[in-house]
Amino acid sequence: MKLLQRTLATYIDLPGGERGVRDLLDDIGIEVKRINPSEQGNVITVELLANRGDHACYTGVATEISGRTGDVVSTPDFAKLEVGTSPWPLELQSDLCLLYTATLLERSGEFGPLPDELLASIEATGVHSVGPEVDATNLSNLEFGQPTHAFDADTIKGAVCIRAAVAGETCLPLFSESRAGVPEGALVIADDEKILAVAGVIGCEESKTTASTKRLLLESATFDPVAVRKTARAMGINTDSSSRFERGADPSLPLVGAGRVTLLLEQFSGWKRVGTTGVVGAWTDPERVIALDIPAAANFIVHPLTAEEAKLRLERYGFTVSSPYPTWKEEGWATPPALEDRSRESLRSIVLVRVPAGRLWDVEHTADLYEELAKSIGYNNTPNTLPPVDMGKLPSDSELAKAKAEQVLVGAGFYEVFTDGFYSRAAREALGFHEEHPLWNHVETQNALDRGYSLLKNNCLAQAMEGLATNIRVRNERVRMFEWTRTFHPDASASNGVCSEHKVLWALASEPGRKDDWTDKRSSLTWILVGIVEELAAELNLPLTVGPADSGDPLFSALHPGRQASIRLHGERVGILGEVHPAVVANHKLKRTRPVYIELDGDVLRQGPRPDYSEPPQHHPSVRNLAFSMPTGVRARDIAEHMATAGPAWLSNVSIVDQFAHEEDGVALRSVTYALTYANDASELSADEINAASEYLIKVIHEVFGQQGVKLR
Repeated sequence: MKLLQRTLATYIDLPGGERGVRDLLDDIGIEVKRINPSEQGNVITVELLANRGDHACYTGVATEISGRTGDVVSTPDFAKLEVGTSPWPLELQSDLCLLYTATLLERSGEFGPLPDELLASIEATGVHSVGPEVDATNLSNLEFGQPTHAFDADTIKGAVCIRAAVAGETCLPLFSESRAGVPEGALVIADDEKILAVAGVIGCEESKTTASTKRLLLESATFDPVAVRKTARAMGINTDSSSRFERGADPSLPLVGAGRVTLLLEQFSGWKRVGTTGVVGAWTDPERVIALDIPAAANFIVHPLTAEEAKLRLERYGFTVSSPYPTWKEEGWATPPALEDRSRESLRSIVLVRVPAGRLWDVEHTADLYEELAKSIGYNNTPNTLPPVDMGKLPSDSELAKAKAEQVLVGAGFYEVFTDGFYSRAAREALGFHEEHPLWNHVETQNALDRGYSLLKNNCLAQAMEGLATNIRVRNERVRMFEWTRTFHPDASASNGVCSEHKVLWALASEPGRKDDWTDKRSSLTWILVGIVEELAAELNLPLTVGPADSGDPLFSALHPGRQASIRLHGERVGILGEVHPAVVANHKLKRTRPVYIELDGDVLRQGPRPDYSEPPQHHPSVRNLAFSMPTGVRARDIAEHMATAGPAWLSNVSIVDQFAHEEDGVALRSVTYALTYANDASELSADEINAASEYLIKVIHEVFGQQGVKLR
């Protein structure tokens, strides 16, 4: 909105200088975008709040300034219209029109324009003078924030009807050469033959005033803001009228706005009223009353507020304020129902505040009055304090586990990212899924405006690859990222009747390199992620293991068949790890990169038990090393697990500590050394008992694995 500084100064005293005006407006919440000089003086461009229709005029801005400075607001004169028999038949058929007034004027004197001083305010907004009838409506809108519209009365056929548009109706908007469709249900002003105006949005060419107009029917009304906003958006039309109505117009102003237009036309342009003004509409002021506890308000604002000061400040904004209880009863105020059960003593600090009609759209709660008082006092005039806080509760085991997992990932050079809960069908196709694939079915959005939001994601690899592609396109080829998120899987038996949700931690790493072929086995990223799993297991006190790939994993086909593994907890699969399938990489138009992906069940990671403290043993454990020679086809881990199971209860750990390859009689073998740790907390174990246990384990391994060529070195 644009304001002429010298015009605003006729409504209320302004501080001297451009800087003083800018600082004052900014401080009261009316943001100044710029101040430009013009032939009429400084033009102030301000940004208005979406919920403050009362700001969109000189009177509204002046009232806001008065709330801070206390200076009196001067408003333009307007004619006092007499309400009576309508000069034109009116029919109101919709409750979306709160109040509608109609005033008839006839040309009776010499035609003349509005004074240049008045037109300057209109021209400062970028609107050129059209004629006194239109100029007067524009000026009233700019002065009071009350849109009005003038019809050529001789173009109206029959009664003026305020009704909902029917399907297929069209109109010819002002300044348009072609007819436009009107949304079904939109509020319109119509006669027996045509639409005269789209209510609150725009008038129509077929009923506009011209230089030859002899009779003028002046409309001034208040319409439902939501209805105006929907219609304006649907038709793609934005006018000064719609921008004011959709923010919430003052239902008490239609007669004031019409009176201002009438005064201007009668005083300067040779028009004269005919009869009385007609009014239809059931709106009455609900006289909303809000109870304001003065000590509570003072505590909230951190200002030594009194009832007298609160009354003074709120009345500047147009509120009506009672004295404190019990005096309000003597002033004619009824006790609000919410306070009827309160003791007399607890009411003595309370005043009642009646909300003016123009603020019914945005003032509803006590907190809204706190805001008005704070603006009046000035946010810069209240102390900067932090609210008192108590000690928060200790973090839960889940929160601690999440924090530890993040430390592991961040320590390895990964950074956290955030992705959408949706992706496109193309993202699914890029993973190579087919209709029989377990991840083909998704929860789908109906009539998605953006194709990128067609599917609710049921895996994270799709967005991980899109994120990698985005980074590589901007030449950030070394990527390590992770995310805590959730996936959504169609499930009619779920509590919401649509899908089940799974919490997930995923990570992806990629480094620049040459284009991969399937025989190249050089890659360190896979082992880095294996190490991350092992570190997570240690930090979270979870026995996670990395083992052979599981073809039953839904992501199995999207990863390299020979370079992936499953992640297990107590034998159950809880995740997957491996290089992304070359075909998937190619589908994302990536070259010279071999990304590695890991996905873990988020709930499992957050369920790691908090380890209980136990006093360390006073005596060192005993360690024995056993080295077995075995063919390359035998898994060293199987032997370790078998010894751990067959050993005595005081065998606390079996780990692989060394291995080397060798040949024997032309057969490729490897030697694997195991460290057997025997706990000796009570220092009661003898060397003979430990040696006997080791000999027993050697015997067991020979019996179980001897036929496969395993033997003690």
